[in-house]
Amino acid sequence: MKLSVIFEERPKQWGFRGDPYFWDYLKALAEDMDIMSPDELETWIRREYRSLAGKELTDEYGDFAVIRQFAHGGMSSGGVDNGWWTEKGIPLLKSRLTAL
Repeated sequence: MKLSVIFEERPKQWGFRGDPYFWDYLKALAEDMDIMSPDELETWIRREYRSLAGKELTDEYGDFAVIRQFAHGGMSSGGVDNGWWTEKGIPLLKSRLTAL
């Protein structure tokens, strides 16, 4: 079983417009990855964010990054919402992984 299985069902709500593109980016990478522990998953997501954003994925209120490759128009185009990822995205993915 590949890690991408936890990305199959997309969330109904996102933080910023770049969040679904970051989700899809992670899913594409995960297609070639084996299942890992929830803590390893979080470390991996944070490492990928840092490589794209050039900064840490923090839980500081209102923090975000604009990632050009995810910019496809709109007011928050390319924006990846740190709050959404730390409060919703990562916990959701970790819970799905634990359920496997």
